[in-house]
Amino acid sequence: MNIDYHGRNVHSHVCTYLVLGSEKTMLVDTGNAYDARRLESDISRFLNGRPLDYIFPTHGELPHCGLLTNWMDLYPEALAVGALRDFALFYPEHAHRMRHVSAGEALDLGDRRIVFIPPIWRDLRDTLWAFDTLERTLFVSDAFAYLHYHEESQCDLLTSEQPLPDVRMIQFFNERAMYWTRHTDPQHSFDDIDEMIKVLEPAIIATAHGGVVDEREAMLPLVKLGMTVRPRVEAVP
Repeated sequence: MNIDYHGRNVHSHVCTYLVLGSEKTMLVDTGNAYDARRLESDISRFLNGRPLDYIFPTHGELPHCGLLTNWMDLYPEALAVGALRDFALFYPEHAHRMRHVSAGEALDLGDRRIVFIPPIWRDLRDTLWAFDTLERTLFVSDAFAYLHYHEESQCDLLTSEQPLPDVRMIQFFNERAMYWTRHTDPQHSFDDIDEMIKVLEPAIIATAHGGVVDEREAMLPLVKLGMTVRPRVEAVP
């Protein structure tokens, strides 16, 4: 997604992740409807003939659940899992293939388990994070999000493969995806995220709206700073 930011072209990621276990597969977030054709091709190629078993929308916002019915139709044996309390009202034709899960529950994919965990930083109330026990990947939905300038060697890279993001790029996204950071001091949550990172020791942090984080020690202070910086208010004459 292209965004004009102070006269420069920046990009916003909309990430979808496919987890291939030895026995089961899971899609984390569904992608936006306008990405359907490209995602269908990529996911079919990655599955390589295997079925899609689980579809996990981290919460009910279009970048995260907009293609849910698409995948449910393409893979008629797949189950939707997540915090799906009201999803049956929006997708009644698929209500019988929805499984509501809570933090602490897990799914066995064979060589790995996907453990659902409470979100420390979230967009909507019914948000869940997840942790892949084999690759030690933490799926954090809208957390750790940031924009990046659309310049050479900036797109589709790990954080270790490009300069760390400008704090303003983090602030911009937080003000929109996690609007509560505008109205309260997010520092009350920092001990919780530190404890989660300490316990889980994720090798990868997979955000829905930024490059995949493989340098968590370098990124975490920037993310915290981006959550505490307040937007500059300019006087209007």
